[in-house]
Amino acid sequence: MELTFARVDFDVLTEALIMIVVLAFFIERALSLIFEQKYLVDPLSDRGLKEPIALLVSYAVVRYWHFDALAIIFQAETTSVAGLLITAAVIAGGSKASLKLFQDLLKVRSTAEEERRTRKATALKAAP
Repeated sequence: MELTFARVDFDVLTEALIMIVVLAFFIERALSLIFEQKYLVDPLSDRGLKEPIALLVSYAVVRYWHFDALAIIFQAETTSVAGLLITAAVIAGGSKASLKLFQDLLKVRSTAEEERRTRKATALKAAP
C-alpha cells in the first residue's frame, strides 16, 4: 500500500469549515421550529429523536447541494456517500453544539424548553 500525502490548502479548508458552521447554524435554527414546539419538546427530548432528525435533515441538505467537505478538502474528483454522511454528521453535531451554546452559555432558551426543564426539576424534587 502506497501512502500519499495530501497538501492542505488552507483557503479551501477555511471555506469548507465556514460552510459547515453556517449550515449547522441554519439547520439548527430551522429545526428549532420543530424542536421547540410546546407539544413536541417532551416527546422529542425524552426519546432521543432530535439527533437522528438533525442527521437526516443535514444529509438531505448536503446531498441536495453535493457538499462533501472531505472531497473538497482532499480535492477529490467526485463526492462519495461516506463523505456526505460524515459531512452531514459533523453538521448535525455542530447544530447540537450551537444549540448548547445558545442554551447553556448564552442562556437563550425557548419558553417551551424552559417549561420542560422546570417540570423536570419539580418532578425530581418531588421524587422520594
